[in-house]
Parts: sequence; structure tokens; C-alpha cells
Amino acid sequence: FISTADELFGPVTVIRRNRKQVKNIPWTAFTFKNVDWERMNDAREIIADANNNNIQQYFSSETQPMLWHAIPAIEELQTALEMKLNLPKYEIYKDAIQAGLDKIRKYYQKFDDKPVYVLVLVLHPYYKLAYIKMQWGGPEEQVKERAARNPNTIDWYDEALQVVEAAMQEY
Repeated sequence: FISTADELFGPVTVIRRNRKQVKNIPWTAFTFKNVDWERMNDAREIIADANNNNIQQYFSSETQPMLWHAIPAIEELQTALEMKLNLPKYEIYKDAIQAGLDKIRKYYQKFDDKPVYVLVLVLHPYYKLAYIKMQWGGPEEQVKERAARNPNTIDWYDEALQVVEAAMQEY
């Protein structure tokens, strides 16, 4: 189509200044070169984790509760992007990948304000508190972090227990 479009339809757009035609932009200006296709494939690979791992489908069910997927889904997507962040193949996309990670981090931090996300993991018959201890760490990890001079370390297992206890007292 592009090879004959200029001939059939004329330029795709015309740039004018002071009501005078300055430049015609032909359809062929929009032909993808090999490097363009390579970048398109790179972008597809970067965002593929959301599709290939079905992360976007985690929340689509009309018959089952899906809220328990929230934290594992965000963590899975974050891990996939973090793995790609420093790969030489994706160096030219590093800023975009970092921006995606920053956005994920922004929403991930909002989970701290809503204990329901921890509760649904704890109440899930498979995950329970084991997921939190395995993924976020418990007292042992807190000791290691403090030994590494991280003063802001948190025992997430204990935090989850406190969320559960607070919910039990409230309800």
C-alpha cells in the first residue's frame, strides 16, 4: 500500500507556514525499516510478561474472588521488569522500564494503607502467612537486614500478624 499510496493519494500531510506550503510528507516516510521492527519486537518483549504470564487475566473472573491476586501479580510484574532493567539488550529502554517500575512501586506502596490485601493472602487456603514470610521475610531477614546496616528494615511476617490481630479485634 505505502509504495503506491503517494502516487494514488498524494502526500499524507502538508506542512504550512504563513499559509504557504513548506513541505509535503509522503506516505513512504512512514515505512518501517528493519531497526524500527527490531524496536517494536523489543517493546513487545518488554511488556510480554503481562500477557505471557497472564498477569492481566488474574483479575477477570465472575465466579471467584480475585483480590488475593493483587499483591502476587504486582510482585511478579515488578520482578520481570527488574530483570530486564539492566540487560544490555534493553539499554535504550532503561528510562521507560524504570518509569514503569516507579509506577508499579507507587501503587504497591498503596497496599500498605489497605490491610485487606494482607488479609486476603492470609485467608487464602494456599498462601496463608507462608507467602508473606517467604516473599517478604520474617524475623530472620530482619536480623540480616539490620546487620547490613539497614535501619528501616521491617519484620513483614510480624506486620501481617498485627494486621490479622487488628482485624480480629475489630470484627
